[in-house]
Amino acid sequence: MNKAFIVLAVLLWPPAAHAQPQLSWGGQHAGARTQFNQSCGAACSAPVNASTGEILAPGAVRAGQVLEKVIRATEAIQGFITVSRFLDEAQKKAVEEILVACVKEANTQVDDELFGKGRSLPDSECSKEPTVREKLAPTWRRHLGKLKHAAAFECIQRRLSEKFPDNFSIEPRLRKDDLTKEVLLTDRWDGSLLPDIVIHFTRNITRIQCIYDLKFPCGYDVGANPWTAEVVAQMTSYARLGGECLPALITPQRAIVRQ
Repeated sequence: MNKAFIVLAVLLWPPAAHAQPQLSWGGQHAGARTQFNQSCGAACSAPVNASTGEILAPGAVRAGQVLEKVIRATEAIQGFITVSRFLDEAQKKAVEEILVACVKEANTQVDDELFGKGRSLPDSECSKEPTVREKLAPTWRRHLGKLKHAAAFECIQRRLSEKFPDNFSIEPRLRKDDLTKEVLLTDRWDGSLLPDIVIHFTRNITRIQCIYDLKFPCGYDVGANPWTAEVVAQMTSYARLGGECLPALITPQRAIVRQ
């Protein structure tokens, strides 16, 4: 047997302690809406922390260069090579256009279905209990937010998968290690963050390019400044994860907004 093939086979056989979590699209249904769990798809190919089981930023892995060569060789054997990189400016603009379109469509779709075409909930009702059979939250504001997020996520997943399947993730749970400063993809709630949309290096969610958070104002406050103290704190925490651009808000009315 070819010696090079044997060496490659050994390198490709990971110890059990390094098994990578296989996250995929999915979730629980609330009525006709899908509630998405965190999803990274092909992005889960990043190296894994042996002690925690969390995915590491490859820049912090000592054997990163070796691993990169092995992955590259594997792809060549399988008959394809994926170019690994961040999205360029034109591609990032195309992603943002899809995000804005999906947010606007989700907002209109949910309002039309619940209140009639062209109508929305009055501001005076936003803090009241939803008058629906399946309540997703104790107030209309939060109930509508959940419905509109789910509708937007479905749209985003479908459209971005057609153009940039390896460069985006929906609701990934991430944290930055205090000591090593490594970005980790985790299932630990304590100390972690859950941004709505992350675009990242090809097949590697821990190398963040940009973070986006979807906001759906309720009632007549749609024209209000979305940068409340709570939102500023939220986006500041996302910025600590790193990236090439400041985290941005996407709303149906204001499109993409950076502080």
